[in-house]
Amino acid sequence: MVLENLIIKEIGLSSDLFRRLMDECDEVILKKKEYLLHQGQVCSFIGFVETGVLRSYIEKEGEDYISDFHFEGSFATSYRSFLTREASVGSIQALEDSVLYCLSKSNYDQLLQTSNEGYKLGKYMADTLFIKKCRKETSLLMDDALKRYKLLLRTYPHIEQHVSQYHIASYLGIKPESLSRLKSLNIGQ
Repeated sequence: MVLENLIIKEIGLSSDLFRRLMDECDEVILKKKEYLLHQGQVCSFIGFVETGVLRSYIEKEGEDYISDFHFEGSFATSYRSFLTREASVGSIQALEDSVLYCLSKSNYDQLLQTSNEGYKLGKYMADTLFIKKCRKETSLLMDDALKRYKLLLRTYPHIEQHVSQYHIASYLGIKPESLSRLKSLNIGQ
């Protein structure tokens, strides 16, 4: 189980915390194209992707702007909405059949308050989400499209086997035709 490996081996927390977390999480099974969260809803969970792939995106004037992908072993949430209890500006949708374990805001808050290990897990989640956001933001501001594409491939080595070129282009902030040109440049390097 991917979540068990993360909790015990990667973060170094106890099997007791893992069992407690499993008791408090809801298993969510999504079919391809189903939504975990709709734009305008308040996000009341942090989801852990056990299997599958999802996308976070914002729809504006009929266009989708992908802000993130969520692969096996990552967290899926609208974190600002989760923390502020305000409506989410984006949606989270499954790109493949997916299984997630979702921890509610109330269970998350209780976990933080009742044990040092729970607090460490919460800090790990927050740090992971923050670092991911900062990397993307910095790349968008500092890098050209080719560098953003290379970073995406380093971050998600198997992305092209799971995600359409259209969605990859949206994430990079370019048109699909531009992605085709980037791919031909990248092969030569």
